[in-house]
Amino acid sequence: MLILSTVSKATIWGSNRLYPFGGDSTIPTLGQLYTAAGNEELSSTILNGEFAGQSLYQVYRDHPELFGYDKYEGFPLLIGFVDACENLSIQIHPHDEYAQTVEGKPFGKNESWLFLEAPKAGAIINGCKCATMDEVHQKIAAGDWDGIIDHLPVKQNEYVYVQSGTLHALTAGSLVYEIQQSTDITYRFWDYDRTDAQGNKRPLQLEKAVAVIDVDKRSQSIPCEKEKVYQHPYYSVTVKDVEGSLRNEASAFCVVTLLDGAITLDGCTVNKGSSLILLPNEEIHFEGSASVVVALPL
Repeated sequence: MLILSTVSKATIWGSNRLYPFGGDSTIPTLGQLYTAAGNEELSSTILNGEFAGQSLYQVYRDHPELFGYDKYEGFPLLIGFVDACENLSIQIHPHDEYAQTVEGKPFGKNESWLFLEAPKAGAIINGCKCATMDEVHQKIAAGDWDGIIDHLPVKQNEYVYVQSGTLHALTAGSLVYEIQQSTDITYRFWDYDRTDAQGNKRPLQLEKAVAVIDVDKRSQSIPCEKEKVYQHPYYSVTVKDVEGSLRNEASAFCVVTLLDGAITLDGCTVNKGSSLILLPNEEIHFEGSASVVVALPL
């Protein structure tokens, strides 16, 4: 079992809603709180046991046999919380073939959101109104962005899976648990023509974004039911209540992230917002209870 530290990240669209999840309260615009990260550039620190003080990236690289997963070279998941105080830029992620051919990466990106708080407008950006790519190009040329982007109604405690190739963005008020494949390949499609204090617009990656849009792809928002397994090609997630003990019955590691409550084990108290990794077929016994998300790489 590996208990992980959190990593706080300031954004221009964050606020203070991630403080109760263990976020750094000295950051006034805290937008992202990573709870299970294992990249060279972004990694959680292990807090317990023989690997205490080492990064998850380092331990996964040096001891891959412990995790029971060798489909990809690096740690395959990136898990955390996102506080969108404002509308986020509209973006898209590539599928595996494009990521491998163009970016030299092993995979693209698929992700999921569990809405702890719903967007103020009751919907997020998701999908494309256009029926063909010719129509997409025409509307881009005309500057008709609203004629391209579609919306998905979302409520609190609903679950949304965003497949690669889908236009998407969280909108103001959204507070989510987020799980994604561990890659940074993101193409910004549109940013509402917003400018910074110097009057500069944030750069778009429009050419690549258009290259990977699938006009037929859009997500669904579904009520999140406890104990139900939401399975996708690269990971599965399950929300459950735990008390006293928890066993990982899979042959690969799983990431357990606390949505509420606290548990104490191995001399550490794991609070709301933190994650721990259970190794294959590992069982833990603890004091306390919590509502958790269990994520398993596939």
